[in-house]
Amino acid sequence: MNLLLDAANIFLDIPARTREEVLVYVAERLERAGVVKRSLDLVDLLLDRERLGATVVGEDTAIPHCKVPGLRSIVVAFARVAEPVQFGPDGETARLYFFVLSPVEQPAAHLQVLANIARLLRKSQVRTLFES
Repeated sequence: MNLLLDAANIFLDIPARTREEVLVYVAERLERAGVVKRSLDLVDLLLDRERLGATVVGEDTAIPHCKVPGLRSIVVAFARVAEPVQFGPDGETARLYFFVLSPVEQPAAHLQVLANIARLLRKSQVRTLFES
């Protein structure tokens, strides 16, 4: 993941209190960095994916992800909020967010990155690193 997670795409203690605020905050920063053309399009793609099934994976962690038309390579971003935000439909919360954006043409790589992040997050020392 360290090859995909650029320091410029790490956002700590962001001022968000809702799921939408988390998504908008990260999307706007990725637009400013030139990763995506329009932040609102990215927010729409992420919300569409959330409607298919929540990306909360437990332990106050979510992995919002989507395939982005026109994206050239996989992008991973990390965001942390000070207090957990309700992110899932059944009241599940998340404080740590690992965003995965992939080119539409790379579905296998998209799934591999998701699996690698999930595997890393099973290690308590990795979770502790991102929590602090």
